[in-house]
Amino acid sequence: MSRYDPFAQYYDQVIGDRSEVAKLLMRLIRRHAPRARTVLELGCGSGTMLQELSRRYETTGIDNSRAMLKLARKKCAKAELLFGDISEFSLDRQFDVVVCPFDTINHVTSFRAWQRVFENAHAHLRPGGAFIFDVNTEHKMEMYRADPVTVDFHSGAFSTVSVRRLRRWHYQVDLTLFREVRSDLFRRYQMSLPELVVPTQKILSELSSLFRRVTLLDPDRRRPTAETEELFFICSAPR
Repeated sequence: MSRYDPFAQYYDQVIGDRSEVAKLLMRLIRRHAPRARTVLELGCGSGTMLQELSRRYETTGIDNSRAMLKLARKKCAKAELLFGDISEFSLDRQFDVVVCPFDTINHVTSFRAWQRVFENAHAHLRPGGAFIFDVNTEHKMEMYRADPVTVDFHSGAFSTVSVRRLRRWHYQVDLTLFREVRSDLFRRYQMSLPELVVPTQKILSELSSLFRRVTLLDPDRRRPTAETEELFFICSAPR
């Protein structure tokens, strides 16, 4: 069973609105793969991104949580949804675009597995296709680690997010939802997620053997800096 399964029904409520990331990804696809018709999402989760992508493209999603895939089927009936590990899958076809958004790859906890994700994305891309993914940086994780627990209030509930550093590059994100049962009484639901941060140059070195062009994007700044929190990699011209 995936670590996401018991928490799946509460995941969207805790994570919150991701529409801005979805809009950005759509713009990146139109810019870097303007003729794209088919899109594969690695780690599609509850289907938030596929819901947006399915309005324009033929979509396929893969995830290792059956509970999350069940939610995704309700959001995007047109998408093909597959159960599998994004570092260990092989499909019988290729796609115009492969995406892995929402820092999904940070939850892959060894760099060798990151390499397999990159290799799988490359293997499933058509010539001229693009692979787009984003990562949480060490700067972002250290900011969250140093901050007090983040609290968000929802209708009839509130959630907390806290980050711990286990060792250099390795973190744990603790998500907790408190749902009101009756006045002054709440039920707690919790999920802990490991995250691995990989230095940008190490990622670029690995991607250079698979793609001729890799563009970096910081959505909050004109160009990436030491203070970048979320970094997009747009990989094109597969070798």
